[in-house]
Amino acid sequence: MSKDIPEIDDLTRGINDSELILTQNSVETQVEQKEKNNEAQEKDTAVSLSDTGCWDDFMEFLQSDSSGTDKTERLVCKLDRDLADSLDDCDIHGRCRSDLVNAIVRAFFKSYLPRLAEYRREKKSLFNSYNL
Repeated sequence: MSKDIPEIDDLTRGINDSELILTQNSVETQVEQKEKNNEAQEKDTAVSLSDTGCWDDFMEFLQSDSSGTDKTERLVCKLDRDLADSLDDCDIHGRCRSDLVNAIVRAFFKSYLPRLAEYRREKKSLFNSYNL
């Protein structure tokens, strides 16, 4: 009869093995470290965006009723569903989705008009006040 039953040492190999435990803890620590790094990077990005003044400009445009534009002269602009839903979830001073979009775009233009000027097609719109 052949020996089909493994030796007890073969069966218990790896149980309470310190190398296996250290390796598993090391992998968990690496995953936790990556998550912490990602969170820190997201915070740094959020801070750098607020440093540009873009958020303050956005809030200023959103709060100002005298923006010089008539709401009846707004054009329809299609947004991606996820963006529209996200804007609808925001309740900033009771403003509607269109008000939020206009304030966001105006703040972006205020911050980046010189860069956008490189791409203009016609000499009209907000670029009229920008001297090349």
